Amino acid sequence: MAFKLVVWDFDGTLADSLPTAMGIFNRLAPEMGFKPIENLSAARALSTRQFLKQHGISLWRLPRLVRKYQAAVAEEADRLRLVAGLPEVLAVLAGAGVRLGVLSSNREDNIRRCLRANGVEQHFTFVVGYPRLFGKGKALKRILRAERLNREDVLYIGDESRDIEAAKKAGVKMAAVAWGFHTVELLRTGEPDYVVSDASALMGVIGLARNERRV
Repeated sequence: MAFKLVVWDFDGTLADSLPTAMGIFNRLAPEMGFKPIENLSAARALSTRQFLKQHGISLWRLPRLVRKYQAAVAEEADRLRLVAGLPEVLAVLAGAGVRLGVLSSNREDNIRRCLRANGVEQHFTFVVGYPRLFGKGKALKRILRAERLNREDVLYIGDESRDIEAAKKAGVKMAAVAWGFHTVELLRTGEPDYVVSDASALMGVIGLARNERRV
């Protein structure tokens, strides 16, 4: 049985935004007084809380950093590309009647501009920009109520350990992608329901029959 609703994280999951995110973060570092990313591989092995601590970002300063980051992303949104293979996967899912949505810490307008530039905005029923790095579990629960779906009908797809935490709090299945910010090794410590290495592998996770996968 296929999931009825698939909710996607945006940065690092849908959008191939890791190089852009790293560049923005390092540009903001001198202005905001935190340590830039010097070793991306090492940074990817840290949980979000470990990353914040290591780079000298306190929780009370975090909202300002998020706002500045989102404003900088707005200048790049039209140029961001989706992860290879995902436009085709999205088209197949939408064509098979699977509802698609986005839940991200990025702003809704940034997300929509990127989706529009990549020709996939029409596939999504909703886009939710949740303005906090932590607490997505609450937002997922609100989506469940708004969509009037049972938890077993929903899959959340993300690239960070905090996405796994959010899915567990909401009681929905979670697929962690290997191409985003966190390493597969770190993602596995959170015990997601699925770990996928490429876009095509999502088709099997979501549960479409073979004849439903054709464009």
